[in-house]
Amino acid sequence: MHKLQIADLSDLQPIELIQIHSLDWMLYQVSISSDNAQKLLYDGDYPCRFHNLLQIKELFETMSVIRYQLIRDNSAYDEMIGQPEALFSDAIAVDLFWKQIESTQH
Repeated sequence: MHKLQIADLSDLQPIELIQIHSLDWMLYQVSISSDNAQKLLYDGDYPCRFHNLLQIKELFETMSVIRYQLIRDNSAYDEMIGQPEALFSDAIAVDLFWKQIESTQH
């Protein structure tokens, strides 16, 4: 997956899809789908990590985003108890319907 620096977000507007990856309890990373490529959001040399969805929502609330999606990847339960990897995927993807803040000039 390609890297996208947080400072370069404004160059991508409108953003086609923001995928929020739930890595663990209260730990998220963000990938951006744009120009038929998926890019992981970075701050310098490290992937951005967020501790709640509100942080992510606030980061993007003034940007033009077409779609948000929350992704929970396969559970590590089978691996934790020493079972072979499951033959099916238990990953889920849920669309988030966050409203955009309209920019107004006074």
